[in-house]
Amino acid sequence: MRLVPYETLPHPAKDHRVLERIVREAFNQRRKTLRNTLKLLLTSDEITASGVDGSLRPEQLDLAAFVRLADTLSEKVVTE
Repeated sequence: MRLVPYETLPHPAKDHRVLERIVREAFNQRRKTLRNTLKLLLTSDEITASGVDGSLRPEQLDLAAFVRLADTLSEKVVTE
C-alpha cells in the first residue's frame, strides 16, 4: 500500500492547531458527548451553529464536522 498526500486539503481548517485541540479534547474522555467534552471551548449553541449535533459522540463525526467546530472556535478566539 502506498499513501499519497493530498495536493490540496479536502477540508482545510483556518488554524490547524485549533483543529488539533478540538480533536484532542473531543476524544479525551471516553463515551462522552461533544457537548460535554467541548464545554470549556464551545457552548452548546456554538456547537449547534456549526451544524453539529452536540449529543453525538466524537467517533460519529466526519472530518468536515471537526473542521467546522475548529473554525467556529478560531472565529470565537479572534472576536474576543
